[in-house]
Amino acid sequence: MGRNVAAYDLDSTLIKVNGKHKWPKNADDWVWWNASVPARLKEEHEKGHILVVITNQAGLTDQYGNIRAEKQKEMKLKFEKICAQLQLPMWILISMAKDHYRKPMTGLWHWLERKFEANGVEIDRATAFYVGDAAGRHAGWMSGVKEDFNNTDRKFAASLHIAFDTPEHYFLKQACPDHLWSFGEFDPKNVPSEGPLFTPTSTPLIPTDNTCELILFVGPPASGKSSFAAKHILHLDRYEYVNQDTLKTRDRCLKAVEESLKESKSVVVDNTNADEATRALYIAIAKKYNLPVRCFLFTASRELVVHNNHFRAFHRPLISAMQGESGEAQPTMKVKTSVTTSTGKSSTSIATEQSANSPIGNSESPTGGLDSVSTTTTSTSTTTSVIKVRDEPVRERLSEMVFATYYRKYQEPKLEEGFTEIKKINFLVDEDIRDAWTRWYV
Repeated sequence: MGRNVAAYDLDSTLIKVNGKHKWPKNADDWVWWNASVPARLKEEHEKGHILVVITNQAGLTDQYGNIRAEKQKEMKLKFEKICAQLQLPMWILISMAKDHYRKPMTGLWHWLERKFEANGVEIDRATAFYVGDAAGRHAGWMSGVKEDFNNTDRKFAASLHIAFDTPEHYFLKQACPDHLWSFGEFDPKNVPSEGPLFTPTSTPLIPTDNTCELILFVGPPASGKSSFAAKHILHLDRYEYVNQDTLKTRDRCLKAVEESLKESKSVVVDNTNADEATRALYIAIAKKYNLPVRCFLFTASRELVVHNNHFRAFHRPLISAMQGESGEAQPTMKVKTSVTTSTGKSSTSIATEQSANSPIGNSESPTGGLDSVSTTTTSTSTTTSVIKVRDEPVRERLSEMVFATYYRKYQEPKLEEGFTEIKKINFLVDEDIRDAWTRWYV
């Protein structure tokens, strides 16, 4: 049997601000979320569960990822006070940046598993659970209650396949109707792997008669344009490839298109081409040489491309975390707890090294130094298979502004612009990445 883990969010789960204001004023501005919290945590500890707090705290760094030293000092002091009141050993893991450690992404959990494994202990996910308030509950799930601000805690548990509970149900035994929550309008598990790749299907994707043409992609960032080009067009060696990420400017793209079409070489332009005015520049070149222009319109929804954006940036770091590969960032700002088994009292010490891109974690051994329950077994009742997802470089996460700019400029392509055909390209999840792609990233 593996070790049991009882994991919790922090704000609005274990503690809340001491008043009606939204944000804490200092390290002392907190009270227990409910008076029953300390006793329930003690109960779990006495059952042999390892107590873990996993929380997102973006305010510990600024918008550029720089450390806010005073805020981090305040957070460490708050946890010192929490641990002093609890008198229980506890692991505290804090995500401080928008990276693979941030819930609903599961990097912190995998970091914890690796830490335990290094000490010969394996977490049993079949008995582990996570309690959090970001549960995706609808307005009115309880009389007079607003909808949850998010559903990241429930998504976090779902990606790990561990049990999830809300604070109301876990601490107060209140009924939580199963039908009054959701993951939102977009669920990656519902995105198909099979179906028509494009419509209309009455004409082929690529002409069979080697006709020289211009294909103009239209679609938001992270909608699968580059992958589609590589998989379905470029391997034919019949098309020149033009992409502004490579050429850097639109003028260079236009020049490359004209040089190729002038020599009767077909071209595919892999840019967003959101508005009619941009598309008209390319269409004019094709008309100059009396060549047809087709539009490939990528139909991925806004929610899907945001998911894709996070997947491209963070799935490789997550896989590395799960497999324990080298290069994984290590936590250097720590809140450490230890326990004295003879008295049952715990003490707290603080280490002050800091890293903006790492979790805050306990560096003690999960056996002995961390808690008073000795463990010698390393087997677990659940097995997680890890498949490395392609050998692709990690892409930088695009900011929300990039997507907002595209959708603000977007004008739906029309045949009247000069296209001989508009093909709608459907996003299909490749089977070799489906397991990783359908986890929650945002």
